[in-house]
Amino acid sequence: MQINNKKNTVFILGAGFSKCADLPVQAEFSSLLTSSEFDTEIDKVITRAIKEFLEDVFGWKDTREIPSLEDIFTFIDLSAGSGHHLGIKYTPKLLRALRRMLIYRTFQIIDHRFKRSEDIEKLLKYYAKDICSFIVMNWDIVLEKHLQTTDYKKINYITPSYDWNNYKRGDSEEGTKICKMHGSSNWVYCENCKTLFYLLDENLSLHKKVGLVKSDFRLFDEKFTDKHFDESLGITPSEKECKICNNAVASHIATFSYRKSFRTAAYPAIWSEAENILANSTKWIFIGYSLPEADFELKHLIKNAELRFKHKRIEHDIDVVIYNDNSTEKKFENFFGRENVNIIQGGLSDYVSNL
Repeated sequence: MQINNKKNTVFILGAGFSKCADLPVQAEFSSLLTSSEFDTEIDKVITRAIKEFLEDVFGWKDTREIPSLEDIFTFIDLSAGSGHHLGIKYTPKLLRALRRMLIYRTFQIIDHRFKRSEDIEKLLKYYAKDICSFIVMNWDIVLEKHLQTTDYKKINYITPSYDWNNYKRGDSEEGTKICKMHGSSNWVYCENCKTLFYLLDENLSLHKKVGLVKSDFRLFDEKFTDKHFDESLGITPSEKECKICNNAVASHIATFSYRKSFRTAAYPAIWSEAENILANSTKWIFIGYSLPEADFELKHLIKNAELRFKHKRIEHDIDVVIYNDNSTEKKFENFFGRENVNIIQGGLSDYVSNL
C-alpha cells in the first residue's frame, strides 16, 4: 500500500499577494476611481457619478484624497440594504445603481495592469509537492493566472460552477481548492437559476459588462438613451445572458464594506469549506494579508479553525509574509501568540529566496 506523505498546506492571500503582480493595493484603489484613463462615453458617466457622490457625501474636492472604499461602500450598503435614503438626493434606487458602477470601476482597475510574478511562480512550484489549497480575499484572478502556467491545471471553486465557454465543472474534486471569500471578478451569477459561471483567464464580469444597466445611466445622465447606451456598451444583451435560462447574469462579490453578506448564493459553502481546510491543514501561509478590522467574520472563522483540534494537540505551522509592516506583525502576534507565528518582513521575494 502506498502511503501519502504529502503535507496539507493552505495559503491565505490578501492584497499584498496581488501587489506582487503589479496590481494596486486597496489604498491605491481610491485615487483610481476617478481616473481620466477610463475615457469611453460610459466610463465618463461613471466617473461623473462617482465624483458627484464623493462631493455630496464626503465634501470631497478634485485634488484631495478620496475616502476609503470601506467607508464608501459601507454607507451605500447600509442605506440601500435597509431601503433608506442617504440624504434627500440619494434614494435606495440611486445608491444601488451607484454601487453597480463602483464595482464595475473597481473591476476596471483590477484589469488595468497585470504583470506575471517570478516570485509567485517560484512559490507555487515549490509547494506543488504538497496538497495545496487557497483562501483568497481578493476579487482579482492573479492566483488563477499563475496556477494555469504551473502544475495546478484543474481548480475547485467549492460551489457548483461552470466554465462560461465549455460548461466544464469548476468544483472538480481532483482540482486545487480555491475559496474566493469575497467573490471574484471572473465570476458571473444568475439570480434566477442560481448558477455560477467563471473563466479562469479573464475578468468575466468586466468583459461582459454585467454590472452596467441601462436604467442606471439615465439616473445620472438623462441624455443617455437606450440606443446611445447599446452603442456605447459595444455588447449585445444576449451576450450577458445565462447559458442555462437566458436571464441576465450579474457579478457575484462582497464589497469592501463593514456590512458584507456571506449568507447568500455561493458564500455559505465557500466559507464552510474554508474553515474545514484551515482546520485540517498542518501549515498556514499568510501572504500580504493584514487582518483588517472589517474582516471580523473571517478572523472568527480562522480562530475557530485554529482551535478545532487543539485539544488533540494538533498545532498549525504558521508563516506570515508581509513587507515592512510592523503594525500587521503586532496584529498577528496578538491574534496567535508571539511564539506561534513566524513573521517574514521582507515580502514574498525574501520568503521564496529562503525556501
